[in-house]
This record gives sequence, structure tokens and C-alpha cells, in this order.
Amino acid sequence: MINVADSPMARMRMSPWAVCSLIQERVEIETTLHFPTRGRNLLRVQGDLLAAHALGVRNVFVVMGDPTAIGDYPDAMDNYDVVPSGLIKLITQGFNAGVDHAGADIGQPTAYFVGGALNLAPDDLAHEIRVLRRKVQAGVDFLLTQPAYDAVAARQVLDAYSGRYGALRVPVLVGILPLYGVRHARFLDNEVPGITIPPEVVARLEAAGDDAPREGVRIAGELIEAVRPWVQGAYVMPAFNRYDLAAEVIEAARSLHRQDAKGAENTK
Repeated sequence: MINVADSPMARMRMSPWAVCSLIQERVEIETTLHFPTRGRNLLRVQGDLLAAHALGVRNVFVVMGDPTAIGDYPDAMDNYDVVPSGLIKLITQGFNAGVDHAGADIGQPTAYFVGGALNLAPDDLAHEIRVLRRKVQAGVDFLLTQPAYDAVAARQVLDAYSGRYGALRVPVLVGILPLYGVRHARFLDNEVPGITIPPEVVARLEAAGDDAPREGVRIAGELIEAVRPWVQGAYVMPAFNRYDLAAEVIEAARSLHRQDAKGAENTK
């Protein structure tokens, strides 16, 4: 599965449903289309969804999207007619049932598998839990998280939800973004909403010096192993177009898992 983002950090890029279509056609790998609500009115939202479905896209990840103020066109319109939980409901209970937002027939039902965003380092935990509840009630099929760097804090978010509403029955895929160095870590921590880098992680990168990218891979592998018991998957986001690091993160995670499994077997 390849995730295709829609103008991340509000920087102008090709419309992602075209990229999804090209990947599925030429590479024959399934894609997930990121679909921000920000900057789209209700008419465009529905038209874009029908267009993506006609191109063969079946997985859609609904998200608010980054504010235009931080991107290439800070004066661009930033309005939206529907919040992510509302769009999830529109797709799962509307389009997938064969009707649009107004209840009009769209010809045939869509077959979207719908994802929603989950912040594992929220500034307001109670608010994040309420938003998550709305997405669950809207019929979300899976959840993707922001890049996580603190397994203990991340688990507290899910525990808080379970404590209030019962066990979360929706699969969670945790975001894994390997850190390339101290400057990269500080940029994410200070400039990207929803990402928090613990001081001990920054200290490890500082101590690694020129080997910081490899240390970032090791940290990512350790995090995957730490969250493995309570998430249903992970997805890797390569930094600075270093796609080789994504493969190294996967191998690091597999190696750690083999070591832990061997240690558990020896204990028996």
C-alpha cells in the first residue's frame, strides 16, 4: 500500500488522485488517497470523490489538511464546508449507500474504505477523544496517526478512549517518520502540529553525530516494536526523499522482533 498525500505542509503538488491512478496503473500497487476537507466546498468535495472512484481509487484517508498560512500560498482561501467526521459519514452512509449529501441518487454506490486521522500527542486530550468518538460513530474503517515518537504517551490516548467509550474496534496504523538529525527533529517538534519529539530522542541524535540518520532508523525500529502489541500496523514516511531509509526501518523492526521472539522462547 502506498499513501499519497494532498499538498502536505500546504505546498503545491499535483492532485493526488491522478498520482494514485498512475501508481495503480503502472506499478500495480494499491494506494490510499489523502483527502483534506480544507479549501474545498461541498460541491467540489463530492465531485472529487466521484472522480477518484471512477479512476479506481478505493481507499480514502479523510483529514482536515494543513492551513494555507504555512504553505506556498498563505493568502489562499482556507474555508471548508464539512469537517472530517462529517465527510467520513457522508462517504460511509451516503456515497457507499448510493446517495449524495442531499439524498440524490448518484447512479450506483461507491465502494470506499474510509480512514480517519488520530493524534497521539494532542494538546487537548479530552477534545481528541471526543473527535475520535465522532469518527467512530460516523463509520470510519481505519485510523492513521501522526508520526509518533513516544510509545507510552501514545498508548495513553487509546487508554483514555477505552476508559470512556470502551475498547476501540477500529484498526490503528501508527505513523513512523525516521528522524534524519537534530535539526529535523527540532523542526518537526516546533513547526508541525501534532508532532512532539521527546528530549531523550533529541539527545540520542545529538550523541550520534554524523551517524544520526542511522540512529533515527534505530529509534523508528524500536518504536514499532514498542507499539506492536496494541496497534494493528504501521506506515513509514521517508524523510527528504530518502526512500532507502524506509526499507531500513522495516528491516530494523523485523530484526528487533526476531530478537524479542527469540528471547521470549529462551525464557520459556
